[in-house]
Amino acid sequence: MAQTAVDLDSAPVNRVAKKLACTCGCAQDMTCQMEPGCGVCKRAKTKIFAGQQAGKSDSQILDQFAAENGPAILFVTPGWFGTAGPFVALSLGAIVVLLVIRRYMKPQPAGNAPEIDPALLDKINKDMAKLD
Repeated sequence: MAQTAVDLDSAPVNRVAKKLACTCGCAQDMTCQMEPGCGVCKRAKTKIFAGQQAGKSDSQILDQFAAENGPAILFVTPGWFGTAGPFVALSLGAIVVLLVIRRYMKPQPAGNAPEIDPALLDKINKDMAKLD
């Protein structure tokens, strides 16, 4: 069965290829657009196209790739928490830091200082007057 480059880069093929990790070392999915072209991705897209032409579903094609290459071939994108989690943690950490800084920047009220004996205070004032 002959296929063209347009067939290999069609939306149905890329829909499945996006869920597979390229094993050439580029750390991308199989829809990679490396120049002059990734041989690994081209062979995988050819296999995906042939499977789709044979009437296989996307999950059947992915299961076949996983059976032949191991589960590491499946490219798992992070879910909502995997994407937002670091930003939520960073925001919570910033809030905690700001609250701690704000707490320590407040002037602390003076505690109950002991009263100064009036006789001692008079003596201090007289001694201070002598220094002038």
